[in-house]
Amino acid sequence: MKLLRRGPIPLYSQISGVLRHKINEGEWGIGDRVPSEDDLCQSFDVSRSTVRQALGDLVQDGLLVREPGRGTFVSGSGKEVADVKMTCLLEDLIALGIPAHPSVSNINVVEANKKVATALGLSPGEKVFSFLRLLNIEKRVFSVRKVFLPNWLGEQLTHKDLLEEKFLSVVSKKCSAEVVEADQTIEAVMADMETAEQLEVTVGTPLLSVTQISYTRKRIPIEHSITLYRGDRTRLSISQRQRKTKAGSDDWVLASRSTERVGNTH
Repeated sequence: MKLLRRGPIPLYSQISGVLRHKINEGEWGIGDRVPSEDDLCQSFDVSRSTVRQALGDLVQDGLLVREPGRGTFVSGSGKEVADVKMTCLLEDLIALGIPAHPSVSNINVVEANKKVATALGLSPGEKVFSFLRLLNIEKRVFSVRKVFLPNWLGEQLTHKDLLEEKFLSVVSKKCSAEVVEADQTIEAVMADMETAEQLEVTVGTPLLSVTQISYTRKRIPIEHSITLYRGDRTRLSISQRQRKTKAGSDDWVLASRSTERVGNTH
């Protein structure tokens, strides 16, 4: 477990952030039993009341469920939301119009956890290519994106390719894997200790999270990514249009969507 920091962020909030990260990253899957309160007390060197408050937050959010006499388990209810399906590929949500400076790090071949394996149609433990991409605007971090690709595809890419603004276009052309559509889920999350450090915010800060799975024409998944945007620098805009159905009733459909940079913050 990560060491806690003594400061303005309550210890229970730091603990819930660490546990939330394990669930979101697939380290703990649905139905898995989380460590007991005693184990968590020892791991974080905190009191039982602090651990109970941290677990209580996750239970309230629907990520954990308590079963008397058995323990606390990971629940799927916190993630049971309708997927946002796009009819065309939104390769990059950001239309900035000003210079953006990307950087990449943590370039590795790793074993796919349950969540990544499911997204890419692989078996848990199979090798995948991964990297972390940070986007800076006006010398300040704007977003961080964790990308996973099948290993065979990642082997064909160079460091320069990973820096390309239209990364998936590079994948389509260079790897003969044309990306034509993507499924995206957009939700609000809180920064855990790791992402707070990457985005230069405090633990618990609201973030905009976009999870994406990109597909070829044959509906083969070849990219899975989780992008986190600073909530104080991002605004999500959605446009809708009205459509007449054959039955004569009106229906609203998604016409376009974009994520924009908002004004400077200090």
